[in-house]
Amino acid sequence: MTELAYQAKAGDGFKKKMLKRTDHWFYTPQEVVSEMLALKEKMDLTYENKIKWEYDGKVTGTLRKMNILKGYLKGDRRTKPFYLQILSAQPEDEIKNSSPLEANTLSEKDERMSKRVVSLLKNKFN
Repeated sequence: MTELAYQAKAGDGFKKKMLKRTDHWFYTPQEVVSEMLALKEKMDLTYENKIKWEYDGKVTGTLRKMNILKGYLKGDRRTKPFYLQILSAQPEDEIKNSSPLEANTLSEKDERMSKRVVSLLKNKFN
C-alpha cells in the first residue's frame, strides 16, 4: 500500500485568491490539519476576526479533495465564501516532508474540528 501525501489549501473569498504553500506536502493528518489551521488563523488576522466560520457544516468531498470549513465575511452569505480544504495524492516521486505551520491560538471549536478532520482522514485511509 502506498502512502498518501496531504496538502492544506485555503481560499480567500474577499480577495478571490487561493492560499497554499505549493511545495509543502505532509504525510500525517495531524500535520496537514496544523497547516490548515495556521492558514485559517492568517485569514482571521487579516480580516480582524470578521469571518464567521460555519463549524456545524459537514465535511464534504472525496479523500482527494475534502472541503473542511466554509466562512463568510461578517456572516454575509451573499459574499464569496472563504474555505479550507485538504487535498491528497499518491506521490509519484518521493516528496520531502515539510514542517507544518502552526496556529498560535486555537479556539475550542477549532480544536473540535481538527480532531474530527484527523479522525476522518485516518478512517478514509484505512
